[in-house]
Amino acid sequence: MASTTTKEKVLGCLQTIKNNYALTQAGILLLAAENAPDTFEECYAHISGHPEAQQFAYIKYIFNDYELLKHSSNELRKSVLRNCLKETFEMLKVELVTDEEKEILLQAPWYRFLRMVRNSLSHDFKFRFRDYDKPKLPVSWSNLTITIEMDNEFLPMAGFLTRAKVQQLLEEVFEYIRTNIR
Repeated sequence: MASTTTKEKVLGCLQTIKNNYALTQAGILLLAAENAPDTFEECYAHISGHPEAQQFAYIKYIFNDYELLKHSSNELRKSVLRNCLKETFEMLKVELVTDEEKEILLQAPWYRFLRMVRNSLSHDFKFRFRDYDKPKLPVSWSNLTITIEMDNEFLPMAGFLTRAKVQQLLEEVFEYIRTNIR
């Protein structure tokens, strides 16, 4: 069996992270289908005896209220996107370990932005700049700028780090690794 290079492994992990979001989007599409409540009941009947299934059977109440389903689906989408960003950053830090790879990562045009976003998402969704971070501000990526004035403020998603921007960032990370890591 051929060994996997670091680049192949990282690109595979990044693709999996992107796939997780796409699967969530596909799942939300199915949740919003007119026959979703009946489909849920039909599918659930096949697994209802499994202990894990009993932990989520209650969720069918959401199908009875379109606004609740819409809100819950949107919260799921945001949660998965936040997780995708955190996983992306953490995986890159773990997998890119040679001095050359670390330097390439540090030089990425999105690195400092992603790092500060990851820190916000991993704690209380607020920017909390350490003394190390403050001299490096402002940090910009794709017309989005994180400034010192955002210290102790919630990371804005609406109108700032939108779903489209997160997807763009994940694509740029993938392309940067594909192009720059050997």
